[in-house]
Amino acid sequence: MKKEENISLFDSPDKITTIIIGLILIIIILSQSFAINNNLGALEIFRNILNHNSIYLFMLLYFASLKTYLGKKYFNYINTVVIFIYFVNMITSTLTIFHTFSLTSLLGFALNVLLFLYLFHVFFRGTRIWKDFKLRKSPFNELTNDWYFSVIVIISVMSLAVNLIFTTTFDGTVLTLLDTLYIILFTRYIFLYREYLDKEKIDIKNEGNLEEVKTKISDVVDDLGESISDIAGDISDSVNKFVDDNNLDEKLDNAKEKIKEVGTKAADKIDEVATTIDKKTAKPKKKTTSKKEDK
Repeated sequence: MKKEENISLFDSPDKITTIIIGLILIIIILSQSFAINNNLGALEIFRNILNHNSIYLFMLLYFASLKTYLGKKYFNYINTVVIFIYFVNMITSTLTIFHTFSLTSLLGFALNVLLFLYLFHVFFRGTRIWKDFKLRKSPFNELTNDWYFSVIVIISVMSLAVNLIFTTTFDGTVLTLLDTLYIILFTRYIFLYREYLDKEKIDIKNEGNLEEVKTKISDVVDDLGESISDIAGDISDSVNKFVDDNNLDEKLDNAKEKIKEVGTKAADKIDEVATTIDKKTAKPKKKTTSKKEDK
């Protein structure tokens, strides 16, 4: 991307790249210092680097390379690697939903899917992949640059709020804030690159078919609803036919009458037994004689 002078910080790709490099360094250093303060061993610290900081380490190399001649020369190639990294990250977040379904994992999944789609439809523009795979007809081309940026920022803030609610340590709070800031800055970097592609008129003649996809999905849902309704009707007819063929209504009525009759006889028998018990346990009245008769 060409350098521009006298533009704001948030609209300068070069300045945002520099800030992201510094932010990633701060995240890596703080995460490791927090691990050391928590008395983690060398093996645990190394695992923490691989788990939490693996993407940050690669993205640090990516943005640092953009400051060099080789990074600018092979810009499209390293962008392909970035897309692959975030594709793996999207798959991981998908598996996380099945493992531990929660609001946090759901927001993380939505965020990673949108980031991957955004990267895919921006970084591949101007490359042979865009033309060979006819990506100009992708339905996601109809989503505007502002839409992608705004939605990703909103989901990032929502995810931040949820994570802060469940975060109980100072370390986790700081890292969560820095992670969110990185995502917003990285999204802004993608936003500016797409603006550059639009300005230079690189692969801008796209024919997204989002409406066709929506129509097809709607038709599939309608057909599925009709199929379910037909299946439910067939099941209901089969049940009614089975009931009629086997005279289940009559048998059920007879069974009810028998149950009622047995219940009545049982109640009468219980009353009879209770009456018998009362008679046997009743005490006879004592006869009293007057003193005159005793004399």
